[in-house]
Amino acid sequence: MILKDVSDMNNIKKNSKKKKINSIAYTFELLALNAAAIFLSVAGSVFFLDFLGLACYAAAAALFACAMFLVPSLIACLVLTIASAATSFFIANAISGNIISSLACLVCATSGALIYFGVKAKKHRTQITFGIACFLSVFSLGLVVASFLLEAGRFSVGLVLQAVDDGLTSGANYITSHISTLAELPEIDRAAYVQEIVQNTKAIIPALFIVYNSIIAYLATSFFKIAYNVFIPMANSARKKIKGKYWRLNISLVTAIVALTALVASPFASAAKNPISSIVLTNLIYMLAPGLCIVGIYFAYDKFFKERVAIFPLVPILGALFAVFFMLGAFSIALFVLVFVLLVAGLYATLNGDIKKLLEKAKKALFDDDDDNDDDDDDFFD
Repeated sequence: MILKDVSDMNNIKKNSKKKKINSIAYTFELLALNAAAIFLSVAGSVFFLDFLGLACYAAAAALFACAMFLVPSLIACLVLTIASAATSFFIANAISGNIISSLACLVCATSGALIYFGVKAKKHRTQITFGIACFLSVFSLGLVVASFLLEAGRFSVGLVLQAVDDGLTSGANYITSHISTLAELPEIDRAAYVQEIVQNTKAIIPALFIVYNSIIAYLATSFFKIAYNVFIPMANSARKKIKGKYWRLNISLVTAIVALTALVASPFASAAKNPISSIVLTNLIYMLAPGLCIVGIYFAYDKFFKERVAIFPLVPILGALFAVFFMLGAFSIALFVLVFVLLVAGLYATLNGDIKKLLEKAKKALFDDDDDNDDDDDDFFD
């Protein structure tokens, strides 16, 4: 009896010691993830103002989201978000002294919170990505307004348009002056060429703005899945991983129909005769094309490399066409062919799947078919 009591006491001590070690490791991982996220958000705001900065923002948001899965309660998550955002802002402002770029740090912790609460609410990746893209768009517009208020003391749409004109003209002049064939043109011809570049770029600025924010949102959710599946099991081995099939972008039937309509209608909307219609259709295509191309990549991957369907021989044919165009120096044509193929694949995957679902629902409604063989699991995790 005495030996059993001693054995039980030893087991209790071992378990207590093990829990203490696990608690220390758990806390260390939380602090490490949060510190890395703060570092990346500051680096993206202060040091990298190009695509690398965009990647830093996305990675920081992903790590912030992972860190939130290691805190015990909703209140703790909110406190962590506010504290992390404030820390990022003050560090960036101390380094750069630029309030606007320092405020940009706030998007990382907030985007991380949107990912965390989205996953907790069982939202699909498309919904989470869309929400982050909308938040980034609104926040970016707020930063634009704040920058004009700080620099000019006032804000108006006219000031924004003038700043855009000046920036695009300066950039176009720099580019044309460094291209020998354009630099040798008479001044009046080069000025006309620059003006044409400016006008064409202005026409697609709304699309570029949406696409830029969508890229950050997409990368943030991509990095999150990777980081979650790597770091969370380290802290909690019982935690299940996020399934790949539940972490894909899905385009709605409405989106696919709008994109298809814009593609079909755009050749009939002359830029000279109907400039507004042409700009609207062009922007719709540019905004929706990235998402459809991503769906097309998923579709191609599943069909070519998983299901091994009969259209697999198309892969070397398309690859050969792309290589021929590329070797002939027609890189833009090769890129267009690749994007067009992915766009068509995305449209087909969306329309085919959603139309089948609509037909099945219509069949059930018309023939009162209650047989439900949908064995799809709503859980995100394995």
